[in-house]
Amino acid sequence: MIKSGKSFSIQPIGGNLDFIQARHLLNRTLFGAKKSEVDSLVGKSISFALSTLTQIPATPQPPAGTDVRDLDVTPGTTWVNAPYNGTYNAYRLQSLRSWWIGNMMLQGISVVEKMVLFWHNYFVTETNTVNTASFLYQYNQTLRSYALGNIKELVNQITISPAMLVYLNGESNKATAPNENYGRELFELFTIGKGPLIAAGNYTNYTETDIREAAKVLTGWKTDRTLGKSLYDTTRHDKTTKIFSDVFGKTTIQNKEGEEYKSLVDMIFASKETARYFARKFYRWFMYYDINQSIEDSIIEPLATTLINNNYEIKPALIQLLSSEHFFSADYSGSQIKNPIDFTIGIYRKLEINLSSTALNNYQIWNSIYNSCLNMEMTLGDPPDVAGWPQYYKEPSFYELWVNSSTVPQRTAFTDTLCNAGITLSGFKYIIDPFLIAGRISDPSDAATLINGLASILLPVSLNAGQVSQFKEVLIPGLPDSTWTFEWLKYINNPGDAAQKTLISKKLLAVISALLRLPEFYLC
Repeated sequence: MIKSGKSFSIQPIGGNLDFIQARHLLNRTLFGAKKSEVDSLVGKSISFALSTLTQIPATPQPPAGTDVRDLDVTPGTTWVNAPYNGTYNAYRLQSLRSWWIGNMMLQGISVVEKMVLFWHNYFVTETNTVNTASFLYQYNQTLRSYALGNIKELVNQITISPAMLVYLNGESNKATAPNENYGRELFELFTIGKGPLIAAGNYTNYTETDIREAAKVLTGWKTDRTLGKSLYDTTRHDKTTKIFSDVFGKTTIQNKEGEEYKSLVDMIFASKETARYFARKFYRWFMYYDINQSIEDSIIEPLATTLINNNYEIKPALIQLLSSEHFFSADYSGSQIKNPIDFTIGIYRKLEINLSSTALNNYQIWNSIYNSCLNMEMTLGDPPDVAGWPQYYKEPSFYELWVNSSTVPQRTAFTDTLCNAGITLSGFKYIIDPFLIAGRISDPSDAATLINGLASILLPVSLNAGQVSQFKEVLIPGLPDSTWTFEWLKYINNPGDAAQKTLISKKLLAVISALLRLPEFYLC
């Protein structure tokens, strides 16, 4: 739990960022920050840092075909415009998941990839339900296009996206047989939230009447897998006037062929409760799960006001939160437990593990990371249900649910593999190079400097003196610090000495492995 004495100020910090502040900012906004990335923001203002983080990077190349059994796609070329074929769909789904992992791993200093995953956890679809690679690629592209854009327009696009129409039964919602599934989730999970229950089926923020009327508004849409898109069919649309409850001032929505959903979204976004709901989601993703009344008043309310004043543009509110004194309060450093994607990709990025020069090899390692995250109870593309991963909403445990008797051994096995044998795929070995990472430290010949330097790269908090002593026992058990200095300099002065290089490598990897096993490494 967060200690007392925390800052609730939404005001931006002053001065320039030091290393600890830059590291905290990037640990929360990237999937693991490299030391060079942290160093690039040290001495810079928070406005410069956030201007950099909120720049929109180039759109990544589309996913490539990776399986020779997909006869419609040459391996290495994209399948996104290839004709739909159920026989080949599974190969393309695997390619899509690997490509998504790859985008996270290859990110620059940009919050976009973290926001794509945020929106996926927010506007959930499940791969196993949608089961059409082209639809899910379009869905990913929508999240990516609006990652730092306008939330209202994102909701509009998600509402009629083919993946969502399949996932929440929008394609079967028609005038003769209304389906309330998407309409219900639009209110409950995607925009305004329930608020307190005031009567059977009716909440403070919406009623059952609103769900029924929303379902009518949303009739008429269907999907076409051959064309790879969603279509509006006027013969399926309910053309009556829809009348909403007193909660929305008895708003009426008239028949507008293929456009009514926009009026519905505008109606919901006119309520400040919608802005507050989004603000809480941002807070739990980037800050901490506990939202007490002080947080509600001092942080959530100003963020909601900023969203409204900027017509639901994301960047101003995100910048307000990430530049605040509250965000940089020391109490919150290392207060989150990393999700499996942060954990696994963060190791590759922080330790700068080299990727293959052959793109298709990298698709294999990205698929391997996907499977590792699955074993750690986070399946990319398949949150457990429409509410997303429970670690971001389930009281009272929240993030603590990531760590249990099943997932901890999986995490340890993952780190141990990269510190020992590595992962070899198609003849290329993905493994930690301890000399590369030691070279990032100011004086690796000094035992304490080396240990603290590795910790500053890998951990969100500093080691105490007792921990440094413990790690010296890993590095040079029972020996004086001068022993390490002698051994390191012996290697530096004769790097061709294979036996000495092996000795130093084993000692460095032993320290790195022990750091990766620390509870602190599980935090960000």
